[in-house]
Amino acid sequence: MRFGLFNLMNQFNLDQREVYQGTIDCTKLVDEIGFDTAWFAEHHFSNYSLCPSPLMMASAAARETKRVRLGPAVVVAPLYNPIRVAEEVALLDQLSEGRAVLGLGSGYQRFEFEAFGADLAERSERMLEIWEIIDQAVHENRFEYSGKYYQLPDVPQAISLYRPRRLSTYFVSWSPEIIARAVKTEAIPFITVGWGNSDALKTMHDFVEQKYSEAGFELGNRPFAAQRYVFVSDDKAQLERVAKGIRYAGRCAGHMRVGAQELNGHFIVDKAIEGEPSLEQIQQGVPVGPAEVVAERLVKEIRANRISDLSCFMWPAGIPVAETLKSIERFGKEVMPLVEKELRNDRGTQAKAVA
Repeated sequence: MRFGLFNLMNQFNLDQREVYQGTIDCTKLVDEIGFDTAWFAEHHFSNYSLCPSPLMMASAAARETKRVRLGPAVVVAPLYNPIRVAEEVALLDQLSEGRAVLGLGSGYQRFEFEAFGADLAERSERMLEIWEIIDQAVHENRFEYSGKYYQLPDVPQAISLYRPRRLSTYFVSWSPEIIARAVKTEAIPFITVGWGNSDALKTMHDFVEQKYSEAGFELGNRPFAAQRYVFVSDDKAQLERVAKGIRYAGRCAGHMRVGAQELNGHFIVDKAIEGEPSLEQIQQGVPVGPAEVVAERLVKEIRANRISDLSCFMWPAGIPVAETLKSIERFGKEVMPLVEKELRNDRGTQAKAVA
């Protein structure tokens, strides 16, 4: 089991300096605790996320950390020049001394695509071509490509990976062609369901499994990454504020998906969306609460979905960073040992069954 930290970098009742410094502080803490990866989101034009460049944030974090891997979750590939993103991935790997990982997605927010002048309908095809270009650049140190959307001359990629290896890659898009590329390169599917409960997570897992099948492959026991809100607290009032922060971010994403966001400056107005869960349902449906409750819910979801990489979304919108850091500390001291103990027991039981 690999634990990761997901940094959305939402600005809600916080100033921008708090968001940036708090993100670095959280990343430094999980580096000390022993998390495997710290992820940085990419979004544009609103307080939903103050991270338009996850590779830049990952590079900043590289100078403040020692062990944790760093990468974007995800690069919204169709919004990029492929040469630029390939070079910056290699540069991140050099600056982090071999700790770069890559998350790639095709994007989904109509608001962002329209502002960039990009066509949402082309996103999967463009992502696939950009992925092929990046893969060639970082592993063969050259650019040469002729596709539907991109034509590149045969020129060198000057920046090598810090150490030769296949760059660990995670992806968020489900066309048959993308899944075939993922299988070929051993890339890992990465899902999230926001404020959704365990049933929603299982439904999404089964959806990806079906997409693999339609593409002619089996998901089976391949590595599988899932993202969950996580917050450790025994304080009922604090947990209600956590639920409000989760709800706000979910509302933002829902409005932006269909281009229905209402802006006050760069702040998205907090408006309900149809079918949203109540604050009580959010608290009951995601891994938040006392350490034992969080561990129990996570173990259940890990088992049900065969999760190998758990990305923990640990800073809900509007929660002061000091409270978030305390939750992360408790997660490291109280939750991780419980989860790891249960998973060790599972492996022991499986080994006995095989014997």
